[in-house]
Amino acid sequence: MIISINSKRTPPPHRGAFNHRLTSAGALLAVFTTSLLLIACPSPGGGDTNPLGGGTTAPDGGTPTPPPKPKAWHVITFAGGGSAGTDGIGAAAGFAVPFSITQSGDRLYVADEARHSIRTIDTSTARVGTLVTGRPGGGHANGNGTTARFNFPSGIAAVDDSTIYVADSMNNRIRLLTIGAAAASIQVSDFVGSGTEGNADAAGAAAQFDTPMGIAVSENKLYVADQNNHCIRAIDLASPNKTVSTIAGSGTQGHKDGTGAAAEFDRPAGLAVSGTTLYVSEYSGHRIRAIDLASPNKTVSTIAGSGTAGYKDGTAAQFNRPTGIAVSGTTLYVADYDNHRIRAIDLTSPEKTVSTIAGDGTAGNTDGIGSAAKIGLPSDIVVSGDTLYVTSGKLIRKLEYRETGS
Repeated sequence: MIISINSKRTPPPHRGAFNHRLTSAGALLAVFTTSLLLIACPSPGGGDTNPLGGGTTAPDGGTPTPPPKPKAWHVITFAGGGSAGTDGIGAAAGFAVPFSITQSGDRLYVADEARHSIRTIDTSTARVGTLVTGRPGGGHANGNGTTARFNFPSGIAAVDDSTIYVADSMNNRIRLLTIGAAAASIQVSDFVGSGTEGNADAAGAAAQFDTPMGIAVSENKLYVADQNNHCIRAIDLASPNKTVSTIAGSGTQGHKDGTGAAAEFDRPAGLAVSGTTLYVSEYSGHRIRAIDLASPNKTVSTIAGSGTAGYKDGTAAQFNRPTGIAVSGTTLYVADYDNHRIRAIDLTSPEKTVSTIAGDGTAGNTDGIGSAAKIGLPSDIVVSGDTLYVTSGKLIRKLEYRETGS
């Protein structure tokens, strides 16, 4: 059954001029903390939860053990800054709008949305290359890296270095990149979706989406944030026909916790899986939701966010158009798009306490430590050990949790 959500086709909300975002963000200038060392959030691997603790005295009365050095999030520009579409190393490379990012091994894969292309970055050298060449205006075509065409690829998930899924948002399809040995051959094919805007659960090309955005892979399932259908879909990767089903969301824009189709979402954007929990960011709902994948009816709950656009840390937190999310251990990281900040949610705290780890709330690309850095329009995050890679404006930023002065 096809359910019509919008009578008039509109591009995804994050596209076009950012003037209104910059205006609203101007009202959200953060007051600098008295210290630039943002240590409230532990590193992705656990890190030092009390880096300012004192040292200990040696049992024999000798030289005392020095206290551990404080750690903080250091923000640097990793790649980007050159002409859009240019390959090269670090700042010599250029992106148009690198909207989403994923990782496999020592490679990052980036959906360069406004360039309608798929890029790759070597994490050891910061060398940027192009896997699928885009062209102005986008399009739809299967084929190799030169002949294939995307139309605003907005979500990307790598299973390994040979299998990459892409949410081709304006083509209303999920596409598959198959990469040969040493990336010598690249083939793009349609995976699921008819290409016609709609809402239909079915197998393969009979399924319909309306602006698929964030995607995530876990245990033979590919989850899709079907943004303008306000629901979360699942693709059974183990089924021969690649069956698509709706696991949560009524298809009506709104906010309601509950089970399966009784729940409501408000333009879901980003996805991240940890164990049996699927986390969802809501671009227009300004919330972070959670779906219990182990529950028979897929129970949906709200874990953070008041639902009102704003900026506030703590247990009564506020977000402003959160997009990409990533989970590591007991921390969920959030690209808070219109707040120009990276936030962290402590999943172990009963009330899911939210803190800010980087960004001062104003648009820009200044490197620095914690709130001294500027991270303009962050749209996605991937975790790599004690490092976060963030897509921000036209750049790829790198956030390292390490000792200050190192």
